Amino acid sequence: MENTIYTTKEIQERVDQYIGQFKEGYFSPLSLMARLTEETGELAREVNHYYGEKPKKKTEKEKSMEEELGDIIFVLTCFANSLNMDLSDCFHRAITKIETRDKDRWTKKDDLHQ
Repeated sequence: MENTIYTTKEIQERVDQYIGQFKEGYFSPLSLMARLTEETGELAREVNHYYGEKPKKKTEKEKSMEEELGDIIFVLTCFANSLNMDLSDCFHRAITKIETRDKDRWTKKDDLHQ
């Protein structure tokens, strides 16, 4: 497997190049939301197989959590691109909110360099 590191900008550009080949273009936001829900369900199923009480049937196809997370990243990127949103900006807004709102919510480690 290729071990390339992509920036969010590169991810968005690569997805846009891929989708841009097709006349249909991006799905509507509602369809993308349904697709994201479907992919999240597939990740939940894999987590349940690996960490839960529900082992896979012998007839079930082998998938990985990495594959399912990748599918989620792809659909999220399609969502952002279809709405002309920058994923880096979306992440910056989220992490700033979380770092501010939750800065005293959790027990800090004594030495952050452990």
